[in-house]
Amino acid sequence: MSTTQITLDCTRTVNDIVAEHPATVAVFSAFGVDTCCGGKHSVEEVVRRHGIDAPTLCEALSEAVRAG
Repeated sequence: MSTTQITLDCTRTVNDIVAEHPATVAVFSAFGVDTCCGGKHSVEEVVRRHGIDAPTLCEALSEAVRAG
């Protein structure tokens, strides 16, 4: 079984990532990230503001994209 490496650009906004990968909405929601009003912020900014562990979020987002 091969796995596909997914790289998400965390300088992009939450809305940009959600628009390209709709499956990530559930992940952002699980981490308490508002994809509506907070979606205009970059993932980097959201991680800082919410005190989210960036590697954990990135892995969860990547899994959602792979499962997509």
